[in-house]
Amino acid sequence: MQAYGETYPRTAYLLSLIGGILILFFSIIYAALLAVIASFVGALGYGFASGLLIALAIVALLFGVIILYFALRLKSNPQNARTYGVLILVLALISFLGGGGFYIGAILALIGGILAIVWTPPAMAPAYGQPMMGQPMGAQPMPATPGAGPPVAAPGTPPPGVAGGKFCSYCGTQNAPGARFCAKCGAAMPA
Repeated sequence: MQAYGETYPRTAYLLSLIGGILILFFSIIYAALLAVIASFVGALGYGFASGLLIALAIVALLFGVIILYFALRLKSNPQNARTYGVLILVLALISFLGGGGFYIGAILALIGGILAIVWTPPAMAPAYGQPMMGQPMGAQPMPATPGAGPPVAAPGTPPPGVAGGKFCSYCGTQNAPGARFCAKCGAAMPA
């Protein structure tokens, strides 16, 4: 589970997937209608025209399948989101010319392709075991020697209103005189 945002372009994936499904659905209907029309055209003696209509139906089916494939690749291989976005964009534009997915599918795939192109991966938190894991931003790195505490800062000038306070033996922060625990790191203060 990632706590730092999405690890793939979710919106681009969903829009491209829905667009690809609509284009594929439209292509199946289109192929069925063209097969019927091609049989009538072929019966009239225009065999070339019927072959062309069947070829158009096959191309439309392929566009739907390829857009679906690239949409699925957006989720499984997000580091190549720009490449898949460009491919989805080009196929959606070509499909749009043929009315792909009742135009709605082509438009959704077009928007999904654009979103995949402009998507940038989120900044990830360091993985377990890497330096600075679990420490606030700006904290000092942990020592390389196991069991050794962090370096103790030399006491500087006390902050205003804390004159005569105790210094933490763990992090070197000056605390109020009666503090039992360090205000910065939470370590127990010496008695």
